[in-house]
Amino acid sequence: MAIYDLKCDECGHQFEKYVSGFLSEDDKVCPECGGLRISQKFTSFFGSCTTGGGSGGCAPPATGGFG
Repeated sequence: MAIYDLKCDECGHQFEKYVSGFLSEDDKVCPECGGLRISQKFTSFFGSCTTGGGSGGCAPPATGGFG
């Protein structure tokens, strides 16, 4: 199962789409306004990339005790 972070370029609504596999053009429809101009926000394997650290990049995931 993949999670995609999307934003409608027509109304600005941000939403997530859960699909089993890759995102298709049929999946790119705004649930608010029905718009078809959808942008995909950058999403890493571990979730959305947020800035705000000193380097302005993405922080690596926590190790969680795996070694």
